[in-house]
Amino acid sequence: MTKREWGKVIVKTMTFLLIGALLFHLCGRVLMEKSAYPQYRSWRSQKNVDILILGNSHAANGLRAVDMTEALSEAAGGTVDVFNYAVAGMRMEQMYFFAKELLKTRTPDLVVLETYAFCPLEDRHREVLARMAFDVFPLSANKLEGINYCVLEDRSSYYIPFIKYHTRWKELEGKDFRLLVDSALWPERGSNGIVQETSLEDPGDGWFEQTPSEALRAVTPDEAECFEALLALLAEKDIPLVLVSLPFKRQMDLDSVEIVKINNYLRENYVNGDTVKFLDMNRMWDELDFDYSDLFDEGHVNAAGADKVTACLLDYLKTDCDPALWTGEGR
Repeated sequence: MTKREWGKVIVKTMTFLLIGALLFHLCGRVLMEKSAYPQYRSWRSQKNVDILILGNSHAANGLRAVDMTEALSEAAGGTVDVFNYAVAGMRMEQMYFFAKELLKTRTPDLVVLETYAFCPLEDRHREVLARMAFDVFPLSANKLEGINYCVLEDRSSYYIPFIKYHTRWKELEGKDFRLLVDSALWPERGSNGIVQETSLEDPGDGWFEQTPSEALRAVTPDEAECFEALLALLAEKDIPLVLVSLPFKRQMDLDSVEIVKINNYLRENYVNGDTVKFLDMNRMWDELDFDYSDLFDEGHVNAAGADKVTACLLDYLKTDCDPALWTGEGR
């Protein structure tokens, strides 16, 4: 076989392999479970992000990114883009790797982190939460590191999600295909607060009349390790952090009395009033006039509650923080 003929064989082989790889990638994208996919595509489509909100369903349900963008833009006299990339169930162990992936493509002026992420991660929740955190991301050294840290066994299907989802073709709907290309299905600014109007009935237990605890509850070693890695990453990129705790009663095995203790520990050990600040709304039930009518279940705010906590965070950013913190001026 001549060199020219060998060249043609090599070109044809490489073309075949490339087409095969692209088809394999496309099949994986079509088949994967897509609850976290719209936010990922929305994030990738953003031209600018000034404030990035991280957390789980507490922040996803409670903080209205569109309202914050409008209010802060008006206050600043120029556009301030807010993006809420809170993902249901996200824990601190995943948060560092998740944030590291996001900050590869965007460098916001401020990160807001909702502290229910410090709810201890139980082994029985690791699989679904790791998939929601990492499945949407392309394979990279950071994704591999995150999977190896967060997943205890049988990691192959996390490296290559197709292994997990190849039988899902029976469940596919038109939306699975449209989500890949239709930007109308990608939320404008990530999660934008819940629109659930129903509220809980007050059982008369006086829960939201309690005095906040002053006790400290230490975070777990894994949480501390990942949080400190996140702080180092933000410091490297000169991004300040505002910790925020949204009011709730109880979710899973953690109630708001215990989250206040965790918040106290975070404030005692990490908050410096400069690059790391804290707004604990679970200490502000009376000030917010917060009660059962602001929840649609024990763990999450309803529409009325979302209005209150978004307004509270906006007021904090505008009155208790130097505007340079969220506009990036002077940094």
